[in-house]
Amino acid sequence: MRRRLFAGVIAGAVVGVMALGGCATPQLPQSSEPANTLALAGRLSLVSGTPDAQKALYGGFRLVLRGAVSGEFEVFSPLGQMLAKAQWSSGQASLDNGRQIQHYASFDDMTRAALGVALPQAALQDWVRGRPAASLPSQTLTDGGFEQLGWKVQPTWRDGQLALLKAQRLAGDPAELRMAIESATTAAPQTAP
Repeated sequence: MRRRLFAGVIAGAVVGVMALGGCATPQLPQSSEPANTLALAGRLSLVSGTPDAQKALYGGFRLVLRGAVSGEFEVFSPLGQMLAKAQWSSGQASLDNGRQIQHYASFDDMTRAALGVALPQAALQDWVRGRPAASLPSQTLTDGGFEQLGWKVQPTWRDGQLALLKAQRLAGDPAELRMAIESATTAAPQTAP
């Protein structure tokens, strides 16, 4: 009796799922944020702080951005050994340095703790595409760069692709980020049929 009842419940659930599968799939809400995934790889340098207390990071990187609020960033030594892996999404971030994983409330908090300078996640996701964040005030410069959130950003293009990004903080302790981009790929999100 239990076996038949259990089989009946399973059969009913399967029929229900199959019936739902025949219904039209609801459309996902349209977002003003880009839904594409961007993957970049190359070399980076980040120098921050005054000369007597300067922090410097040099090496390779792999950056994957998923939309506007989530991503991951891996940093490698010049010899290719992974130094750190950062991951973030809305309202959280984590940093794995190979010995421990630390959790933070935001991307900005994580970069401040790890690098000594808070990189602005709200804009950085657009900066690595060679443009200012549209939702934040910016000023276009005559040399093709722009200023945003207290940073001067200078993209350099080669054959229609972003080849180098330089970002220099204009106020507070000095900080300069350089990213030489060696490969970039974009992939549109997969949608259900």
